[in-house]
Amino acid sequence: MKDVDYFKPASLAEALELKRGLGEGAVFLAGGTDVMVRSRQNKIAPQALISLRGIAELRGARLEGESLLLGAATTLSGILADPLIAQHLPVLTDAARVMGSTQMRNVATVGGNVMSAAPSGDTLCPLLCLEAVCHLVSPEGARQVPMHEMFLGPRRTAARPGEVLTHLAIPLPTAGGQASAGAFLKLSRRAALDLALINLAAQLWLNPDGTRIEKARLAAGVVGPTPLRLTEAEEALTGALPTAASLERAAQGLGNSCSIRDSHRCAAWYREEMLRVLLLRAGALALQRLGLSLEVAA
Repeated sequence: MKDVDYFKPASLAEALELKRGLGEGAVFLAGGTDVMVRSRQNKIAPQALISLRGIAELRGARLEGESLLLGAATTLSGILADPLIAQHLPVLTDAARVMGSTQMRNVATVGGNVMSAAPSGDTLCPLLCLEAVCHLVSPEGARQVPMHEMFLGPRRTAARPGEVLTHLAIPLPTAGGQASAGAFLKLSRRAALDLALINLAAQLWLNPDGTRIEKARLAAGVVGPTPLRLTEAEEALTGALPTAASLERAAQGLGNSCSIRDSHRCAAWYREEMLRVLLLRAGALALQRLGLSLEVAA
C-alpha cells in the first residue's frame, strides 16, 4: 500500500468539504477494517483517507418517536454495549456478537458494514428485516434510501459520490405495543472469526391475541450478489400459526426465492440446505423470545 494523505475532520461539514475539495481520489474511512484490507490487496487505490472517527454526531443510538436512530460510525462493540439496542433490536445484537474478534468489533462500524456492501456483511440482513432507512448527506443536500434499495451488487450501493451515511432510522418493532422479536444466525467455518458461508435474520410480529404471525421479515446473506429478502417465505408465514409446522412449510420453497450461488468457499446445494436449517432455527428462536415454546427438526 502506497503512502496516502490522511485527514481527521472534527465535524461532518468539514468532512464533506474535504471530500469536495479532494475529489474522487479521496475515500471516507470509518473503522477501516474493509478499506485498509482492500487497499493492501490493491483492490482500491485511494489518494487520501478522510476519517470519520472523530465526528461525535455520527456515533451512538437514541430514540426519536417510534424509531431508533443509530449513528453510522457506531462500532460493533458500541452496539453490543447499548441498552436501547439490546432492548429493542436484539436481532442486531445477535449479528454484532458474532462478527470478527473483540479487536475488530472495537473499530468496525455499522455504517462501514452497510457502505462496504459485501454479501457476507452480518449486520445487513438484520437491518433489512428491521426495514431500516439509510440517511445520506452530501454538500448538495440530504436524502433517504430504504435498506432494501441500498444494495445494487457486490460492493455497490445506491450512495452517490461524495455522500456520507450519517445514520440509520430503524422503526421500533414493538411500537404501539406490538409483539415482535427477531433472531440472527450465521454459519461459518470458525465461530465469529470467519466470514459467513451463509447467514439469515428473522423478525416476526404476532397479532394482538398471539394466535397468528401477522408479519414476517426474513433476509439471507451470501446466497447471491447482495443480501436479499426471502419474500416467498415471508408470505408463507404471514397469517400462519406460530408453530414449527408453519416454519417448516415456509422453509420448503426457499430455493425458488433466490438463485443460490456456488463459490470457492461453499457449494450452492449446501447453502440451500443450510438456508432451510437457519430459517427453522432463527424462526424458532424469535418465537421463543416471544414466550412460545417450540422445537424444530433441524
